[in-house]
Amino acid sequence: MIKVRFAPSPTGHLHIGNAKTALYNYLFARKAGGTFVLRMEDTDIERSEAIYERSIMDDLAWLGITWDEVPMRQSERLDLYGAHAKALLTKGFAYKCFCTEEELAASRQRSLGKGEPPRYSGKCRDLSGDEAGRLENEGKAFTVRFRADARPITFHDGIRGEISFPRGHVDDLIILRKDGTPTYNLAVVVDDMLMGITDVIRGADHISNTPKQIALFSAFSTPAPRYAHHSLLIGSDKKPLSKRHGATRVLDFRSMGIIREALVNYLGTMGRNTAAEIMDVDELVGTFSLDSVSASDNIFDMEKLLWFNREYLKRMPLDKLIEETGLMPDEAELVLAVRDNASTVNDLKDYMEIFTKPELGERALDYLAKTRGVNEIACEIKDLLSGNANISFEELTNRIGTPQDIKKKDLFMILRAFITGRPDGPPLKDVFPLVPASIISGRIEAYLNLHDER
Repeated sequence: MIKVRFAPSPTGHLHIGNAKTALYNYLFARKAGGTFVLRMEDTDIERSEAIYERSIMDDLAWLGITWDEVPMRQSERLDLYGAHAKALLTKGFAYKCFCTEEELAASRQRSLGKGEPPRYSGKCRDLSGDEAGRLENEGKAFTVRFRADARPITFHDGIRGEISFPRGHVDDLIILRKDGTPTYNLAVVVDDMLMGITDVIRGADHISNTPKQIALFSAFSTPAPRYAHHSLLIGSDKKPLSKRHGATRVLDFRSMGIIREALVNYLGTMGRNTAAEIMDVDELVGTFSLDSVSASDNIFDMEKLLWFNREYLKRMPLDKLIEETGLMPDEAELVLAVRDNASTVNDLKDYMEIFTKPELGERALDYLAKTRGVNEIACEIKDLLSGNANISFEELTNRIGTPQDIKKKDLFMILRAFITGRPDGPPLKDVFPLVPASIISGRIEAYLNLHDER
């Protein structure tokens, strides 16, 4: 039975790259009829906070990623990690290290000075049991280190193929800190082992951890799970996706009005070879395989995400779209008129102000300020509306004609500004019948009060 896990650290809100990892695991489990579990790796006491755990779970639920077992927290299993570290000590696969921080820092500097990567010197590796006992009895603080056997390690990556690490790559890593808390690699191996995790799908930044974990599994006489490492998300500058690129958290995308189906579709198809781009969750599940995932860099393209979002806004049943935007059912005709122009839910709400806001937006005002003949056209529109509130758009444009010295393009932009309050949007012939004459007149009055050239 396939069993996978998503194991975030609750030290911040859910990053979009971690959401991709969660989605891949979810799709993999659902395709295989297996189990998807959620594990909070919260042993970093100083940085882990309950608010982030709740936020991560809320974002996963919003994305539609559901887990099959009660979420597990590493902070509730500290005794287990201590017991497994003790078992490695007993078997000789680990030892107590009494080196001070100062000694370790000096050793690191010596290695760096030689142009070598920092590695533990092995000073405490061969301490006798009596000597270790004496130091412990004297109250000397110690960590527990894994006794690496220096053998080369090779494993098959489900996305990248065979990956090999040379002899000595895994050093004597710390598995238990001086305060008795486990380090990342020990906690992960114990959890994966006890939870029966069969497959680990995670970001490429964990490739360097894999040989360490395989070595620990071997020390516990337990087969390691299968591993697959997908590419990390990067920005257009080919650097890891971060705040400097804009929105990076699921919370950010939710706030800006991205529809969850669009975000899931984008994350579920990016970096994959798929026959179609627009796919619902069932189709994503049905087509998912590690073979379809490319090992190449994944550039997070905001414009592509917005394309997905526009497509979902256009295709969404009207009643669901109205519910998504928090609008009222009696506004359905207005929503239909503007939704093809909206990239996000927030955009759609902004476009709805065409029908309700008797002011001009800043961009419309900026355009009008640079255009000749605006006052003349504004007064004529106002007069025509006051004489016939039910006038059609065709009749309005025919009555205005094309005033001298005003280009036809400028005339329609002036009309757009007063009819919609903005320099862009749906076709004027579609929205004009839906905009109350009082709103258009209000925009004209607001403009004339600012630019009284009559």
